[in-house]
Amino acid sequence: MVAEVFKDKRGRQPEVPFGYESLLTDAQRHAIDSSRNFGWSLHFIRRPLFQDPTVVMCDANHGKCWQVLEDGKLIPFNDLRGSQKPL
Repeated sequence: MVAEVFKDKRGRQPEVPFGYESLLTDAQRHAIDSSRNFGWSLHFIRRPLFQDPTVVMCDANHGKCWQVLEDGKLIPFNDLRGSQKPL
């Protein structure tokens, strides 16, 4: 049996970078602040080269993750490669 090893593409960058607010739109900042009132937390921000960041929050009570779009809307987050529909 051959074990597969997956390397973290992020390297040594933190999941949520210091000063992350500068990566977000005003609508995303508002959505994150509003969601924190319900116990949600900012889980990570993906920062692919030459693309907009992907902002993901998690709902600790229900174990679900949501992507925060540029306009502040939330969509279920499973994986960027899967199909997603806005709520």
